[in-house]
Amino acid sequence: MGHRIRIENTAEGTSILQALQARGEYIPAPCGGNGTCGKCRVRFVQDPPAPSQADRKVLTEAEIADGVRLACRTAAVQGAVIEIEAGDEKQMDVASGFTLDVASGRVPVQRDIVDGEKDTEEGGTIAAAVDIGTTTIAMSAVDIGSGRILGTSTGINHQRSWGADVISRMEASNQGKGALLQKSIRADLDLLREELGLAQDARMVISGNSTMEHLLQGLSCETLGVAPYTPVDISLHEYENMTILPGISTFVGADIVSGIVACGIDQSEEICILVDLGTNGEMAIGNRNRIISASTAAGPAFEGGNISCGVAGIPGAVSSVEITDGEARVETIGGLPPVGLCGTGVLETVYELLKEELVDEAGLLDDEYFDDGFPVAEGIVFTNKDVREVQLAKSAVRAGLEVLLEEYGADYDQIGKLYIAGGFGQKINLEKAVGIGLLPEELLDRMVPVGNSSLAGAVMAACDPSVLERMRAVGENAEETALAENPLFSDLYMDNMFFPEQD
Repeated sequence: MGHRIRIENTAEGTSILQALQARGEYIPAPCGGNGTCGKCRVRFVQDPPAPSQADRKVLTEAEIADGVRLACRTAAVQGAVIEIEAGDEKQMDVASGFTLDVASGRVPVQRDIVDGEKDTEEGGTIAAAVDIGTTTIAMSAVDIGSGRILGTSTGINHQRSWGADVISRMEASNQGKGALLQKSIRADLDLLREELGLAQDARMVISGNSTMEHLLQGLSCETLGVAPYTPVDISLHEYENMTILPGISTFVGADIVSGIVACGIDQSEEICILVDLGTNGEMAIGNRNRIISASTAAGPAFEGGNISCGVAGIPGAVSSVEITDGEARVETIGGLPPVGLCGTGVLETVYELLKEELVDEAGLLDDEYFDDGFPVAEGIVFTNKDVREVQLAKSAVRAGLEVLLEEYGADYDQIGKLYIAGGFGQKINLEKAVGIGLLPEELLDRMVPVGNSSLAGAVMAACDPSVLERMRAVGENAEETALAENPLFSDLYMDNMFFPEQD
């Protein structure tokens, strides 16, 4: 059962989604209000309006009969009473851990206590290290003297109400919603600081992609999404009580710079690769002498987005799948009854369908399941459209990786480690990721899942000024290759749309 809201003080032509956004009520809308994802469900307590065409496409007849409508496609009628679900996304399994030794080679730094910073029992100073992701946020309270993490709190980025990807957020900001987006992320940060027992003006070190950092600071996004994709400011700088970590470009942000430094790539003799398997598909290759970065539009499929029965990493999300003789066996987060497929479940479903020859190399489901999808669990199906979403995502990542290798002039034999960052990257079955062609089989024995390397870098930067200088150098000196302008990327993208042959 959700909570009830009365629609009041809305302008004519406003949708319920827009009305909820304006009053700070969260409701997921991964498609940005285009009526395609079906996530912004609300239920009219009485007198529901006639269902829209979009409603009929994504809602069941039983839901429509019960008064359920899509908030993005329903007008906000004055005085209407709606009910919205409390939201399982509040229990999302957010990646906050990392396997990197962030204290390695670092001399602890002592500082005077700054207003708003909290003392430790030993008289040290606590700061907040933050990773702002497009989907989720992680914050750690760090004793900057010892480098010890005293606690970590996580949550979803409630800007998801304006869309699941950075392009949707840019568009919303450019349409006059910038102040609402800034208010949303600030409220999220306030809540996490409160959960950690930190003062609201506690010092923060902010890592995140360039769009998230712009929205946090209230900077214009007008030049981010159009050529030549010029950010307002992605340098290392101070903003209010925050240290904003530097990025490389509009689409290769501070999260990748933080990961490069946390993994030690900027000080490494051997050539290493970092891939963040999130919505933006950011990656980098290099060593202490040269680093090249890129970003590819992987999309949200590996976070459960744009998947018909996809969900975030919430309790009950199917996270592991095995299919034998057409029957699926699943594992869910928390061992609860299945409610949908999260990213790892999506990947494993595709691999298992390929293994069982229920999907061919071109991505077509077997005739038996082509119309209605393959039944993964009760009420959960995987459709041919879902297979195509995975093809698009994995092809973008793999083609981007291959272009980086070509641009750097390296082959697989020269790669020391392939670091895989992000919550999805930390939890995927690497063999199955190789099996669908997402990652190269040649590097399987050198793949190192590192978890939230963006947060790890922010923790390091909170404690050690020399880390900030390393990040500044990476942000200023790392090269970027524009994949969309590279003809090799186009060719490799089409080639990698096909799935590998299964043994």
